[in-house]
Amino acid sequence: MPTMSGSDANHGQAPPPRMQKAASAGSMAVEDVIKLAAEGRLRMPAFQRAFRWEPKDRRDLLDSIYRGYPVGTLLLWKNPPPSTETGRPLGVMDVANPQGDRYLVIDGQQRLTTLWEGLGRAPVPGETALVFDIEHEEVVSRPLTPDEIEGRPPPRGERDDGGLPQVPLHLVLDAAVLSAWVPSWMSLADKRRYFELGKRIREHELGLYVVEHADIDALRHVFDRINSTGKPMRRDEVFDALIGSQIAQDGNTALALVNAKLADLGFGPIEPTTILEAFEAIRGDEVGKLDPRTLDVADAEADLIRTASALRATVIFLRTTAHVPHVAVRPYELPIVILARFFALHDHPSNRSLILLRRWLWRGSFGERLGGASGSMQQHVDDVTEDEAESVQALLRRTGSPEGLSLDDAQWGGTIAASMASARGKAMICALLAQRPRSLVTGELLDASVLFRDRVTEALRPIVRGSTSGVHSKPGAINKLLHPSGSAAKSLILECTDDAALFSHGIDDDARKALRRGDVETFFERRGESLRRSTEAFFARHMELERDDAPSLAALTRRTA
Repeated sequence: MPTMSGSDANHGQAPPPRMQKAASAGSMAVEDVIKLAAEGRLRMPAFQRAFRWEPKDRRDLLDSIYRGYPVGTLLLWKNPPPSTETGRPLGVMDVANPQGDRYLVIDGQQRLTTLWEGLGRAPVPGETALVFDIEHEEVVSRPLTPDEIEGRPPPRGERDDGGLPQVPLHLVLDAAVLSAWVPSWMSLADKRRYFELGKRIREHELGLYVVEHADIDALRHVFDRINSTGKPMRRDEVFDALIGSQIAQDGNTALALVNAKLADLGFGPIEPTTILEAFEAIRGDEVGKLDPRTLDVADAEADLIRTASALRATVIFLRTTAHVPHVAVRPYELPIVILARFFALHDHPSNRSLILLRRWLWRGSFGERLGGASGSMQQHVDDVTEDEAESVQALLRRTGSPEGLSLDDAQWGGTIAASMASARGKAMICALLAQRPRSLVTGELLDASVLFRDRVTEALRPIVRGSTSGVHSKPGAINKLLHPSGSAAKSLILECTDDAALFSHGIDDDARKALRRGDVETFFERRGESLRRSTEAFFARHMELERDDAPSLAALTRRTA
């Protein structure tokens, strides 16, 4: 008879206790959770650790709630027996005789404490509070003014940049309080943005497990296992576990199958989370809120086929029209999702629409408008409708306006010095690749799918190491050679006899001669001038800042017919 040994055995210890009744699953709105805390009915047992979240963790939680992202599951013990430790109250509230059901928090203290301190009470003067910057759609940490603490309406022109005022998040949970704070001078459309913020936060449903008729020893075991074993599953992993595993082919689950259908394009694998967001956008679901348990497998399979087809059209557009040759150098993730929805609705768009979409993508990328803080995924998704021309115009209005964009010295300095892992740095790499760089060894065109087989930084190799002096103390891309691994970048340049191959990397004969004699400043200057000409020409062609963004004449004719 087989026996257990090593870590599989209990070594004579008693087995862990069982709960009399399994936990029940459900959900609770944020406003209802805060109400429990305010009434003193939500408490922390002694075995819960102290609050340890950093400001960024707190901002991320509220940002996730605003965007409709899942934020984990709470575990509460309902109506523990009187003999059980009562625990400490959540936050600073302590009600002597709370009325109604009481709950001990077994798991979720960090999230609940953040919600209480960020939404449930007014901060004290000098305390770092959470505010929402509606202009940039991001959560910010900072102390509040006395007027902000009291919830007085902000005056017009409060911000130096002319943007809309930031709202303290402790004011958004009560619709009446928020309404009193929103100033009368604000436009109706802007007022609605604040009311939508409050509604999204108040009504966000938190996943919940509730246990009853348990004892404290069993719940200590539950707490220990939750917090010491495994890693939480990502949304795409949950989707593949529940749905993708039922439509797997050749060892690939659903989301991996989409990438398999795109492999021949040489664009590289798209992140599973991005594919899932595209799937949601194409279906018309709210991005980030899909519950895989509600899906019919056959319907999900059909929608995944649509997603793969739309992503294929997206990749072809990115590579051939927008000149983003590989997923590793896409400046932002958002356009992939939005373009997938667009091509799902409009599989044969006009050439005019494609040109305008290219402008939208590059203006938004160059202006750094398409990131998590500046670009709302759901708002962009909602912009794309069955009206092709209006969809494109809506995207241009949201993040593709030419206003505020230029190719002046300051913009060039920021672009050339940008980290190659940043959005601006990746845009710079796309501009370099548009010059059709060649191998300095064979003279053949470089293949992006080979260059970026590993990390982007592996393909960008420093030319001169340790150069920190002179006007080019931070040369950025000027000191990088986009080339497969092999000999040192400087040696490749000095040993190459193919002038055309060198020129494809922005290196002329004078620059190479300067590098050979050790004149690093002249090398940087010559190459910098060359790269600036080619890079600015790339951005100018793709952003077309001075061109008319009107839809095609045919679209205008249909609209007025």
